[in-house]
Amino acid sequence: MPSDTCHDCGSSDVRTYLDNVALCDRCADRRVARSTGYPELPEPPAPITLTDLEGQGHTLRFRLWRAPTGVEAELEEVGVPVGEGYHLSVLGTHDADLDQLIDHLRRRAGEELGRRYLVPNRHREGWVLAEEHEEVAGRLVWSDEGNEVGTPYNVIVDGRTLTWDELGRALEGYEGWCIRLVIESSIDDLRPDAEVISLRPLPPDQVASVSPSDALSPDRPTIEELLAGFLADQQARLSPRTYANYDSVVDLLRSCLNNYGHQHLDPSDQARFHAAYETDEDAFVHLFGADELVAAIPEFLDYFMVRKVMAGAELLRSAGTVTKKLAKWLGERGYLAEAAVADVVERASEAARDLPRAERLSGLLHDLARKSSVDIHALADDDYLEDHLFIDRVEPGTLWFEGGVGPLEVPKAVSDLAQSGWSVNVVLGRVRGTWHLVEVGNVYP
Repeated sequence: MPSDTCHDCGSSDVRTYLDNVALCDRCADRRVARSTGYPELPEPPAPITLTDLEGQGHTLRFRLWRAPTGVEAELEEVGVPVGEGYHLSVLGTHDADLDQLIDHLRRRAGEELGRRYLVPNRHREGWVLAEEHEEVAGRLVWSDEGNEVGTPYNVIVDGRTLTWDELGRALEGYEGWCIRLVIESSIDDLRPDAEVISLRPLPPDQVASVSPSDALSPDRPTIEELLAGFLADQQARLSPRTYANYDSVVDLLRSCLNNYGHQHLDPSDQARFHAAYETDEDAFVHLFGADELVAAIPEFLDYFMVRKVMAGAELLRSAGTVTKKLAKWLGERGYLAEAAVADVVERASEAARDLPRAERLSGLLHDLARKSSVDIHALADDDYLEDHLFIDRVEPGTLWFEGGVGPLEVPKAVSDLAQSGWSVNVVLGRVRGTWHLVEVGNVYP
């Protein structure tokens, strides 16, 4: 079945990829429910239409989906370019009262459409800060202008997309004033602290599965102890909302370590791990220490977060940020050598920058593939290519892949994001000498 439709039901509203399988929200939720034991989520409520202060109507559509960190409800404006317009999100626990999440979104939508931070400039084109406000709030979105790393994001204020230049001109009447820029999550986190804080001491029934001779000495704490200590220190200095992101990333890192970390062990440690795993599925974090943790960081950032986690840009960016902070924390306490800290910090910084870009690129390539009319069954073998390919060269509006495959004509927004050396799962079809994108999977930076 083509990748522009849900693999399980054929719906054209593909929102999620699980192991490179395109799925709509409902089918993705069924798969998650089967794997985790959580109940399936109900269908979201019908769209609502609200009127702003200018009398303009805005239709907003609900979305319900289960993220690794809980149940997320979204309200996103329809009839506008993807990613633009009003977009509100709320996160609850996995057993949250869904009616409360929906009511919260309805109330927040009424608040957002019932205020105006900016009003039209009466003297020229553009906007100015509304007289009743001494603040402006919005959300950052990707800008399709420019093709270099560091291109400024756009900002959405009052449901309207502005460039940073346009926002700056709206504030020019405040020359000489001081400003305070606050960056915060776009998701209203309604989870109680008891759900957010998860230091997870080793249960008594699991302590017996790790013999004293296998456990690390007190001056070489286990990964579980290190992660718990790191989180405890972060909780003391961070806001609850930011700490929740740290806790979520550490929980994902712990899952990656327990499932994939053993691949990097030498034969003797492999044997030790497999013996302990018979009675302790979290044996990896209970047996090993900082060195084994760091050895698995590339797997976590380059594979696990891309392939195994349903993550938005914020969580992907947080994965790099939190990993970098963790490496520095380990180094400051003498658990990690200076060179190893530098290596992790460099890789994590790249991940914080590149993972959201790769996710955005994957979405744009998916949109491009959905428009393809190529009949792959009518192609000769030499004109059909299904592979995991590295991007070899990028020029405005054009991509080349390894092995001389190309050129592939793409929108400028795609070439602005793509980087040589990144890889992507693709199905390409060549018609009359021109390559076309037919299907696409994950992009790996």
